[in-house]
Amino acid sequence: MKPSIWRRVRTASIVTGVVLMLAAPSCGPFLALEVPIDRPDAIVMLASHEWERLPAAAEAARRWPGAEVWLTVPPAVTIYNCHRCGERVGWLESLGVRRGRIRELPLAATRRGGTWSEAEAARAAVRTTGGQRLLVVTSEYHTRRAWWTFRRVFRGLPVELGVAGARAHSAMRADAWWWTRPEDLAYVPYEWAALWKFLAVSLASEP
Repeated sequence: MKPSIWRRVRTASIVTGVVLMLAAPSCGPFLALEVPIDRPDAIVMLASHEWERLPAAAEAARRWPGAEVWLTVPPAVTIYNCHRCGERVGWLESLGVRRGRIRELPLAATRRGGTWSEAEAARAAVRTTGGQRLLVVTSEYHTRRAWWTFRRVFRGLPVELGVAGARAHSAMRADAWWWTRPEDLAYVPYEWAALWKFLAVSLASEP
């Protein structure tokens, strides 16, 4: 490699490194989103990470006693997509949520899957229940992607959406120091990759 080319590569590497260092602190906080909603008709708890999402959903259910609690159920349950699936209803009951308020939403096995399928299942439930206000409860780092996905799936429907993160029940923190903690360091890059995939799929499916 010629010296001039080497200098350019080295300069580009340094500039890229500096940009990444400056941007890194905001990568975690950007993923976290709170969209308040008052008196939801249903609280949609997305599957997985039950140890943080379920207590947050129970808190919301106690705050709004008129709301149902919807639990999404993946078509093929694993420890990765619904870690404590079989315990969730009993767990909610132990936290003061009546069984009659809890509804399980089976997800269809679709190509997109994941959060998109959860939003589609919630949309189908809205059409049968007549609900007009939904609060989505999920992990803090997942809130922005969940919000974008639900808004896309519910586009054109007269449904008000909100989203709440389970920060109070999680060891993870969407702050400028996320990259110093092992669990956050694993979660944030994953969510950014999923966010870019969502954007690519959304753009590709635009008419």
